[in-house]
Amino acid sequence: MAIKNIVFDLGNVLVDFDPAAYLQSFGYDESTVTRLLETVFAVAWPAGDRGDYLSLTQMRDVLVNTYPEDADVICQVLQPDCVKMHTLRSDVAAFLHTLKTRGYRIYLLSNLAKYSHDFVSQYAFFKDIDGGVFSYQEHVCKPEARIYHILLERYALVPQETIFLDDNAANIAAANRCGMHGVLFTTLLCAAEDITKLLQE
Repeated sequence: MAIKNIVFDLGNVLVDFDPAAYLQSFGYDESTVTRLLETVFAVAWPAGDRGDYLSLTQMRDVLVNTYPEDADVICQVLQPDCVKMHTLRSDVAAFLHTLKTRGYRIYLLSNLAKYSHDFVSQYAFFKDIDGGVFSYQEHVCKPEARIYHILLERYALVPQETIFLDDNAANIAAANRCGMHGVLFTTLLCAAEDITKLLQE
């Protein structure tokens, strides 16, 4: 079947997301960075993606109560502007726009918290989006099968007509199991080559 739909992940595909670099920008020592990566970004942040936290303030309060010894750095890190970690990859956004102008329908499927969604939705590429499924709204995250089925059913997408682009191999494997054509994003050049091959089949 000819490809009609192309689904993009957000984090580290359309927008950069690098918590380690963000934490290092504060000048913390290595042990503090490691600790915050574990407590904030390996545990609490994914919970926000799932919709357990609808605000950074809520997440911050829970973490401060759980880790009072790190209260000062947690409050410093989880300020409202921390969502600015999500920085636009303009080259990927331009590639998305090119695909849109060629007539393909463009969708987003992302593990994303409400506060992150509120920030990234300002980017101009959202004007090219035909639909999207975000984990905080569905309370389910990739690579769980249900979030892929939500996308396919909500927009009546035929899996065999759909490419899914993501930087996480487990998420690609899950998309393939649903019948989509998974493309692992490493660089834009490689991803564009893989997508072009699929579009020509």
